[in-house]
Amino acid sequence: MSTSNRTARHVVLPDSLKQIALTEIRRRIFARELAPGARIDQEPLADEIGMSKIPVREALSALAAEGLVEMVPRRGAFVVPLSKADIEDHYWMLAHLSGRAAERAAENLSEESLAELERLIEQMETATDEQERARANFTFHSLINHAAESPRILAVLRTLGSPIPLEFYESNTEMAPEADAEHRNLLEALRSRSGPRARAAMEDHFLRGAQKAIEILDAQGFWQK
Repeated sequence: MSTSNRTARHVVLPDSLKQIALTEIRRRIFARELAPGARIDQEPLADEIGMSKIPVREALSALAAEGLVEMVPRRGAFVVPLSKADIEDHYWMLAHLSGRAAERAAENLSEESLAELERLIEQMETATDEQERARANFTFHSLINHAAESPRILAVLRTLGSPIPLEFYESNTEMAPEADAEHRNLLEALRSRSGPRARAAMEDHFLRGAQKAIEILDAQGFWQK
């Protein structure tokens, strides 16, 4: 068969490589190791992360969809400058869609799932490092989101939950007592089977998170020229 008649095949990368690249590039953006407006040189970045350029390129495309990177034809990838209003808007969207999910979850969660949420809160409260908190926190919110039984809400939340690293608030040990109290308030609302109460608790949780995220970024000098 001639080359012109062959069907082009799309190479599917292992999720782990793409995720490693995504996580590391996000971290560098929020740590200002990749400054706002800076061009991202893929080859040295791939060498530093320890992989080929292919997963880095895929990660940059995903970050462009999230609004953290801009892909400019014939020029490459650039870090998108973020304002405080951008952070507030992001958390506002996350709060209201997560609130809708919690409202539905209040009717759908089984007693076993409520017990698992309690266990996850206890795990967060006793966690000895931020990574352990982050894993428990992710599972906690994922369980609630799945209980909404809405594939559309779940798909959008997956996108909204990616761009801003959770260690800015929910996994940050300094902010842990506030986040834990908010989680317990949310669990009480879910146990009451009150959709409006669960929605309000979830919205409040994320809107408070927006302010804490901005405080942490401020302290890190994220918006300094």
